Amino acid sequence: MALFTAADAVELYEIVRQHYAALSEALGLPPATPAGSASPLRRDIQLLIDVANGLHSRTDEQVHQTEQALLRVRTLLLANALGAPAALPEAFWHTKAGLLVSRASWWVWMDDLITISNAAALAFGTNTQANRMRIARAIDSGMLDWLPDPSVANRQHNRRVRRSQVEWLAEMRQLPGSD
Repeated sequence: MALFTAADAVELYEIVRQHYAALSEALGLPPATPAGSASPLRRDIQLLIDVANGLHSRTDEQVHQTEQALLRVRTLLLANALGAPAALPEAFWHTKAGLLVSRASWWVWMDDLITISNAAALAFGTNTQANRMRIARAIDSGMLDWLPDPSVANRQHNRRVRRSQVEWLAEMRQLPGSD
């Protein structure tokens, strides 16, 4: 039996659709009509479901397609009028939609995810409490994406970030406390 179903696709689609319906109403635009299963968002969500259910083999092309779909879905979930960085709230990861995004993210970035301690050492040269707090502030401000690690029960230790994102932010001196 599949872990994620068409009902889960509808749930995630509805989260985004309701947000955009509220924006349309505020702007005085006619309400958007549901695009059905042919919309690009529905196709992206279906790909994430298929990956999370283990229906795809891990090839470079499949990883690339899934990463692009994942980034598009995350962008829609985090969209705001100012384009300001935003973080997915911790409560999101406990929903069915959050579990879906988490599983697809782990499939795409499994070799790129590191602990907060590793990120602190990578970005600042040492793994100190102050440096871990800088990484945590970057997560809270939306500068760094994070994922829960399902193998770690302690919520204070289960956050993982992408190594490539930490390296890029450190190189650009965009992390809190970077001089």
